[in-house]
Amino acid sequence: MKVAAVLVPLYAILAGAGGFLLRSRELANVFDPITGLPARGALTTVVLIAFTVTNLLAIIAFAAYTTTRRKSPTGFENTFGTDPMFYPILFVIIGIVWLVGTYLLFDSLRLADELSLTYIYFLILSGLAAICVSVFAIEMFQDCRRKASYALSLVPTVFLCFWLISLYVQNATNPVLTSYVYQIFAVATAALAFYFTSGFIYGRSAPGRAVASYYASIYFSAVTLADDIHIGQKLIFAAIIAASLVHLSVMLRHLSLKESTMSDMPA
Repeated sequence: MKVAAVLVPLYAILAGAGGFLLRSRELANVFDPITGLPARGALTTVVLIAFTVTNLLAIIAFAAYTTTRRKSPTGFENTFGTDPMFYPILFVIIGIVWLVGTYLLFDSLRLADELSLTYIYFLILSGLAAICVSVFAIEMFQDCRRKASYALSLVPTVFLCFWLISLYVQNATNPVLTSYVYQIFAVATAALAFYFTSGFIYGRSAPGRAVASYYASIYFSAVTLADDIHIGQKLIFAAIIAASLVHLSVMLRHLSLKESTMSDMPA
């Protein structure tokens, strides 16, 4: 699927850019600057929702095709092509961006004297996730048989689950769902993306679900970049986008036709 390995990530980037522009327009024109309440039935909000649903349905259809017609090679290293040097290099860069975002958030909270226990847990887990993303990629490049390193792939998922819970707690009393729902979706789909990536390591590959989660992670993270959140969090979302793009592209590149599908093809 070499063509899809280029076109699908490109489609995700373009869709994310479109969602980002619509979200930026919504935040600028739909929400009241004083009360924070959105205008009821605003056209921009409706268009953004319709745009989001349409793109998700399209990628779900492609994911269904991937599930029924394609299979991944045996082994994480064969599915994600961890042998070439570019894989660890890219993820070291991604990890650095993630760490920088974590530090900037820490520094801002420290200066504002807002380092609550929840934020401390968040920053510790975020830093560990950033380090594990890079170290795991290096381990897979050096020797993919080191099973002790497999646990490193689970740390980002744990961090993102904690982040998801924190977002829910922070917004539990917020009646304006549209003010934070895209952040919820971004973190949730990112957690799924890293979770399904780990599945390839533990022999539970699910290419279709991985495609859908990578795409959704890219899209919702891109939309969330328009939100009024700290620059550190935006850098973390940018790192997540980059990680999902790399995994989406290299995985699609290495998928092959299932044997049953090949036998159905005319001679």
